[in-house]
Amino acid sequence: MKFSQILRSRRKALGLTQQDIADLWGISPVNVSGWESNKTMPEAAKLPLLAKRLEISVSELMGEAAAASTDKWPEPLAHKSGVIAFHPDDPKSSDIVYVPESRIEFSAGNGRTPVYELNEEQEPAAYRLSWFQKERMNPDRVRRFRVSGDSMEPYLYASDTILVNTDETNIVEGKLYAIRYDDELRVKFLSRRLDGTLVLRSMNPLYKDEEVAPALAEEHISVIGRVRDRAGRGGL
Repeated sequence: MKFSQILRSRRKALGLTQQDIADLWGISPVNVSGWESNKTMPEAAKLPLLAKRLEISVSELMGEAAAASTDKWPEPLAHKSGVIAFHPDDPKSSDIVYVPESRIEFSAGNGRTPVYELNEEQEPAAYRLSWFQKERMNPDRVRRFRVSGDSMEPYLYASDTILVNTDETNIVEGKLYAIRYDDELRVKFLSRRLDGTLVLRSMNPLYKDEEVAPALAEEHISVIGRVRDRAGRGGL
């Protein structure tokens, strides 16, 4: 079944109206009608909450689209973690890469170069070198950061950690990035409009999209890197 058919079928089975679905994000039910008639698709960031409301998984909601390809959706929705578990007494393997957690500080004014400070209070995460090779990432160019706030729930919760590839600073539509916004570290889905406007999207529907004009984005925002992995309790 197609996404549109699954959405309509599940909605009706649960006794929900199109308005009930639209109210999840404060949008018009016309949008939901477009999804159900297969004329449009919801933004990727809406899928986890929509699937939860319909009491199914994202892959079940996507149906044929999920089976065919996940490339059109943000990477986290098709995410497979590279984190592995190991015992301290186990012999160290040449295939293991340890990535410590970093704190980040920004230089004053418009300085774009962040300063990374290792958080020695936290144990490093262990990754397989083969995973980095498969993902075409240089282990020396990644950083781990701890997340704060609730804007990316239910995908990221406060105190979860993210692995950021600092070699990936070019914006790919709908992918998840760590960015500098003035003197703050933020994690957002990014997209750029034809006029250069930068759109910052949160996962939590309580947070509206932020649209930053090209001149303001150039002055206040810089991309640190793309988020390629996450770890944590996920709100548990």
